[in-house]
Amino acid sequence: MGPLRRTTGLVLASIVLCGLVSVPAAAATAFKVLQMNLCNSGIAGCYQDGRAVDEAVTMIQRRLPDVVSVNEVCLSDLPRLTAAVGATAEYQFAFVRNRSTNSDYQCTAGRGAYGSGIIVKEGITTSGHGTYAAQDGGNEIRAWACALSAVRGFTACTTHLSTTGTTALAQCKELVPAKVLSYDPSGSPTTRHVVVGDLNLKYNPGSATNAQNCVPSGWFRKGDGDVQHVIARTLTFVSTQEYAMYRTDHPAFVVNYTF
Repeated sequence: MGPLRRTTGLVLASIVLCGLVSVPAAAATAFKVLQMNLCNSGIAGCYQDGRAVDEAVTMIQRRLPDVVSVNEVCLSDLPRLTAAVGATAEYQFAFVRNRSTNSDYQCTAGRGAYGSGIIVKEGITTSGHGTYAAQDGGNEIRAWACALSAVRGFTACTTHLSTTGTTALAQCKELVPAKVLSYDPSGSPTTRHVVVGDLNLKYNPGSATNAQNCVPSGWFRKGDGDVQHVIARTLTFVSTQEYAMYRTDHPAFVVNYTF
């Protein structure tokens, strides 16, 4: 009976010790956002015969983003860019309107509507697009598009704002947070959101048109040092990177998060 009691004691001790060992926390999930302005309308001087789209496809394949925002593109560019993101990826398009014709602004050479696209790697549950109430006197009526992820439930929006600073700031405040939050069916303060694009605003403390003036309480902004920004909520910031692009006049801008 002695050996049996000793064995039982050892088993009990092992059980107690195992209970004291901490269980590793679940690993954080990486979440990557890629922003590019491709200057692909065919009208601006930085246009390079559509080669910026080729460069963007390569950038997507190398960076493997979860969300891609592209500005100054044609609707016909989106299927190819979306395919580069992944087999389950889907997009929503922000249609810029033409003030003169009261119709969708068009790219040159019959390449379709002009605007911005938001691409979500895991597909889209619901999405929408529209134009801003605030507009400058130019011919382009600026627009936004938002999409709710089909899998992880975050909202991602893209936009390209006015070149007039005061109008751009007014447009940004129209989008963030009201229009973004309208795509969150849960209404939860913990839902993740990203607003990505060429805001035509710079981080400039003290300026009335400082990009930071568009960031609501509870949100935070990361920028490329110029006019491209990501405004986010309920994500943990990790890092940013910029990558040179040679077929457009803006770098590719990446923001890495975890959740």
